[in-house]
Amino acid sequence: MIEKILPAIITIIGNLIFYLWIKGRIDKSIEKNKIAYSGIFKEKVNIYRELLKKTYGIKKELNRFQYVGTKEEGTEIMHKINEYIQFYSINQPFLSDEMLSDLNKIRAEFQDVFDKFYMHTSNAKSDNLTEFFEAGNKLKTNNPFNEIEKRIIAEMRNDLKIAEFGK
Repeated sequence: MIEKILPAIITIIGNLIFYLWIKGRIDKSIEKNKIAYSGIFKEKVNIYRELLKKTYGIKKELNRFQYVGTKEEGTEIMHKINEYIQFYSINQPFLSDEMLSDLNKIRAEFQDVFDKFYMHTSNAKSDNLTEFFEAGNKLKTNNPFNEIEKRIIAEMRNDLKIAEFGK
């Protein structure tokens, strides 16, 4: 009888040892991936937060520049727009192609508004008053900024797997 049970016991013990060995390797692999993913997730959250902070900051600066801007402040805004471009360019590996496209569009809008304000501010005899007010209306109505910002935020939520509140 022992001769019949012994091979089964050896097989069970062998399978148990093999299972524990495989489980240990898989658990280590899962833990490594969790650590890597959590680091990437945190990095993305920080990038997205900084993008929104810079986006809203530039809009605020442009809005103020329209009414009380000087040439020196214009130089500072140009510097901030260039930092914005540099920031999202450096972080391209964390951003989708659609996100980069939207960031380029919003940057182009910033540049357009800034150029019109700066031309008016730097040239007292400027005849671009219509363009100046059109640029100002973009900030007042928040269009097209709002549309692009909503797409960026929606992509961030989707990427971070955050459900919209209220749904």
